[in-house]
Amino acid sequence: MKKLLLVTIAMFILGFAMVANATTFTYTIPEFSGGYYTDPGPFPSYVVATLTFPASYNYQDVSLSGTFGNSSVPNSSGADLFFGNITSGFYLVGQCFELDTCWTSLTPTPWSADLGPLYLPAGDYYFIASQTSQFVVQLGVTTVSATVPEPSSLLLLGTGLIGAVGVIRRKFLG
Repeated sequence: MKKLLLVTIAMFILGFAMVANATTFTYTIPEFSGGYYTDPGPFPSYVVATLTFPASYNYQDVSLSGTFGNSSVPNSSGADLFFGNITSGFYLVGQCFELDTCWTSLTPTPWSADLGPLYLPAGDYYFIASQTSQFVVQLGVTTVSATVPEPSSLLLLGTGLIGAVGVIRRKFLG
């Protein structure tokens, strides 16, 4: 009977660990408009946003989405979009080329990037727009989602609790 109770408790703890959901942090970066530049360059780079990923977490499955063009101007000059920091590196997450759809469109052009599965430690991350052609870099609202995997840590907790139950059982019953 005691063995059945121990197995039932262990299954409950492991079951709880398996159905736990991951925590997702979502950041919203407002619309952005750069300065007006014409050929020949050099063209500027802009730090559009600095995001702080809270400490005590390790992030995976980071995704970004937004538009070239915004509510005031529906298109953008050429731009390369980067996300990252010095420690983790910078990742190219979007590009708009001169005379491409995002450059000539009468409506904002969507872009998205998924950086997962990827380990990103806590800290400050930068969303950078590097202008590559004349006129003005225009970006719509950009969303950054970072997921923290929780089921593995709860599984570790559950395994530790099962071990603690086993030690107590051995001490008092054995």
